[in-house]
Amino acid sequence: MFSIFFIFIDFVNTCLHLFGSKNLDLVFVSFSENDYFIQERLDSFHVRIQERCKMENLAILQEFLTDSQKSLFQESSFGPYLDMQPFKVPLQTIHSLLMYRVGSRYEEEICFKINDTFLRFSLEEFAVVTGLDGWGDKFNVDFNPKVTPRLVKKYFPKQSAVTNADLKHFLVDHTLEDDDDAVKLANIFFVDSILIPTRGRSIPSYLWYLGDDESSFSLYPWARVCFDETLKSLKSAFQGNLNTGYELCGFPASLLIFALECLPGLAAVTASKVGDEMPKILNWKVKKYQPHLSTLLSNGFSKSVSS
Repeated sequence: MFSIFFIFIDFVNTCLHLFGSKNLDLVFVSFSENDYFIQERLDSFHVRIQERCKMENLAILQEFLTDSQKSLFQESSFGPYLDMQPFKVPLQTIHSLLMYRVGSRYEEEICFKINDTFLRFSLEEFAVVTGLDGWGDKFNVDFNPKVTPRLVKKYFPKQSAVTNADLKHFLVDHTLEDDDDAVKLANIFFVDSILIPTRGRSIPSYLWYLGDDESSFSLYPWARVCFDETLKSLKSAFQGNLNTGYELCGFPASLLIFALECLPGLAAVTASKVGDEMPKILNWKVKKYQPHLSTLLSNGFSKSVSS
């Protein structure tokens, strides 16, 4: 898949893919101002945005896991995230980028027009940014819903259901001598906090059973499921009644890092580049205080795209 894609795209040795004018006929039918999903990108265009992805929860895992447990955790595609500096996803930045969304030909992508350059965020870009494994078909996890999962029974004996907040408090307050169980709890927390987070509800039973089965957990298509959830959420932004705002689900931090790699103006006002590694998400330190929407629109997208 990547080899075919590279025939079309050259992205300055970063493996992220931009579509310049000579490539427009490959993906885009035509473009005009009317192709923008948001017709007026005004400084005063504010809505309430909520998100489920809690990148700041990486700090919980970094403190909870012992050195030996970190070594085990790092054997999976989740492992590199232990080296990241935790940050809160800057919703205003993602919101401003979504204002530049344009139409696209293919369902499994979302596209943007910044100045005169077109950007595509699809499976390939998501993979390079996140480094996640698992692109196969989603499969059902066999479990008996009437039976309490082993990990819940062992570590939450007085509860039949456990929320993300419950698990978070447990990880903060405990250190486990059982390395295998510690890594299993860390994997479940990582998925439910960052990749495919729930909001306020109990952690789904399938995740407890999947997390307790190392073989099935490693085979599960995390990348595919996370990308599908993220793309669906990004595409649904601005739909419906904007007076009530919208919610970003999945892993919107992946789109943020893609934008930082592509847009030097945006990177200058929202983050600092601290490396040049793979996956690309490791290379950025997001600033704690994000600029006002008007600054993002006037400065963040004013410089030309990386080339």
